[in-house]
Amino acid sequence: MKRQIILAIAKKEFFSFVNSTLAYTVTIPFLFLSIFIYTRNVFITGEANLRPYFDLLPWFLLFLAPALSMRSLTDEYKNNTLELIFAHPISELEILVGKLLGLLAFYTCTLFLTLGLPLTVLTYSKADPGQIVGQYIGALFIGASFLAIGLASSAFVKNAVSSFLLSATAGFLLIIIGFDFIALLLPYPFNLFVGEISIINRAENLTRGLLDIRDIVYFLTLIGIALTVGIYKLSERKLVEDKKERRKLKIAFLLIIGISFFVNLLLYSYPLRLDLTANRLFTLSEGTKQTIKNLPDIVNIRVYASRTLPSQMQLILRDIADLLKDYEKLSKKLSVKIVYPDTDLEAAKEAQNAGIREVTFNKISSGKFEAQSGFLGIMIRYGDKVETIPFIADTSDLEYQLTRKIRKITESKEKTIGLYMSGYSQNQIMRQLLETQYKTINLAVDDKDKIRDIAALLVIDDGTVESTASALISNYLNEYKGRVMLLASGVSVNPQILSVNKSQSSIPSFLKDFGITLNNDLVYDLQLNELLSFGQGNTRYLLPYPFWVKALPVDSGFLPTASVRSVSLGWPSSLKIEEKEGISYKKLLTTSEKGGRQESGFNISPQALKTLVPSGKQVLAVSVEKGESRIVVVGSSNLVDDQFMENNRDNFAFFSNAVDWLIADRDLAAIPAKTAGHSVFAFRNSTDLLIAQFGNLFLPPIIVIAFAVFHLRKRKILTQRVYHAKKS
Repeated sequence: MKRQIILAIAKKEFFSFVNSTLAYTVTIPFLFLSIFIYTRNVFITGEANLRPYFDLLPWFLLFLAPALSMRSLTDEYKNNTLELIFAHPISELEILVGKLLGLLAFYTCTLFLTLGLPLTVLTYSKADPGQIVGQYIGALFIGASFLAIGLASSAFVKNAVSSFLLSATAGFLLIIIGFDFIALLLPYPFNLFVGEISIINRAENLTRGLLDIRDIVYFLTLIGIALTVGIYKLSERKLVEDKKERRKLKIAFLLIIGISFFVNLLLYSYPLRLDLTANRLFTLSEGTKQTIKNLPDIVNIRVYASRTLPSQMQLILRDIADLLKDYEKLSKKLSVKIVYPDTDLEAAKEAQNAGIREVTFNKISSGKFEAQSGFLGIMIRYGDKVETIPFIADTSDLEYQLTRKIRKITESKEKTIGLYMSGYSQNQIMRQLLETQYKTINLAVDDKDKIRDIAALLVIDDGTVESTASALISNYLNEYKGRVMLLASGVSVNPQILSVNKSQSSIPSFLKDFGITLNNDLVYDLQLNELLSFGQGNTRYLLPYPFWVKALPVDSGFLPTASVRSVSLGWPSSLKIEEKEGISYKKLLTTSEKGGRQESGFNISPQALKTLVPSGKQVLAVSVEKGESRIVVVGSSNLVDDQFMENNRDNFAFFSNAVDWLIADRDLAAIPAKTAGHSVFAFRNSTDLLIAQFGNLFLPPIIVIAFAVFHLRKRKILTQRVYHAKKS
């Protein structure tokens, strides 16, 4: 291939779009509609994340890519210019590569006009820039793949509309082929194959900020196959009588597929990945590396996975396998094996005995939905000790769970955390989290003898009942230099009737010795809050609810708030700090500047929200150090309620990291809970919000319209100029 020829063709192709009204007719609706759908949702929920935009992008490319590429070769057929091109020493490959580069350049310019979105996200939130870079790289690869398919379609038909339909159909098949209703229709191993060739599934890692060489090879393979198909069609006239050349082209086509298949197979055994995320979400932490390298003896890990899992669960299985390969590289004392219980009855029995549970999902058989069970869990065995992860629905915290369970069964002495709970709470997730590393015991007011052996004390107080546990806590802090985490609110809330009363509990009174006061108030945030559903009977409506606050971390460099973007707290109370000598304080969580608090006359019904006014930041969580004693106070008892832990992974990370900081175990602190974070927009005022929303929506189309009018008008004027011969 000659670079100068390719660049010349690419330049011609690019400027054919710049000089065409069709390109602007396609680009303007794409920008407006895609940005409108994205901004319409994210500015309502307040979640500062570009993931929804890039999840929608392949669907928009179903129309944008065919529209851009449909005339690339059909016009050459129509104008009979292909013969003129082939009269020059230009190969079919050079033509297609040049045209693809021209298409890709124009698409990149279009994508460049959406940069206002990441700039808005990065300006008004603590979003991960590495993840955004990965999302744009993924968008380029997906766009290049669709454009290559469109180019190949344009080579096969001589009509632009037919090319559009053929390209859109091929792209649509590559998207839906990875959907569960397709995968569950097929037997093993075809269900795995369709999941691997789906564009949506392959783009998943890139949108998370993880560059996986297997995904890049997939996109390059898809582009290569599309170009080879186009070359075959363009060479058809020359190959009609030259059977030898036709055979060479077929062999080249099969070689591309075969080499790509072999490379993908090889990379599955030796995956190469680049972690672009700021918090190194896909890179093993130092604590994990040290734990695995220093294993005292053989640790066996068994992954129980069914062969007929849905496509999304197959992606999770791939992530599990990749993570365990990274573990295996660190130590020969780690034995990993993946077993399939649906084909091995002994393995199925072993999984059930270990506590690995079956999950039920739908499959399609004989034209109807049927239920089917499957496994996706892990068992860890060390000697006669066994730990399990019954089901893995998400791999974001898998390293955290896995490493801590390995430490738990390989350590000779297990640390104990005492739990004292006053009132009612549902915190099964919290208990499971603690049990990945610690032993937990429930404490009562008179259990003074038990507190001497605990590493930390967790107190959850919803304020609904009177309690005298403050003496127990004070005794633990003073006599044993204890470590305490208090989750308590200064008010008690009845969510059924939306009534509020001041807390009846005296538990927080021990904080006065440390200069902390839990106020009997109710904090709200008019800007950063959760979207809740209200109504009665069949009538429901969504409303931003200021009393469910999205609290912001004060110092992301401090362990409890490391990697945390926002923490969800329901009906919290504020904390007052009166600093005392010899005690160090650190604010952990606050509201935004639009925060405020009710001190009396509590009214938390949706109808009363219009009367709320902001009064500034409110402190919602602090840490205290006095000698060897450590305390973490959070002004909300439902930080670890199941619904909050499930809906916001940052609650999980904040709680886990805070417990590790309390216990002051350096090895455990080196295995932090990793989360992509629940970034939220923190606009300074309503004007910033309007500028962000309407600026992103209207500015890109206006730029395109202004450029189109200026450039096309200039070209029209130039075509109307009359040149006169110069008089001698």
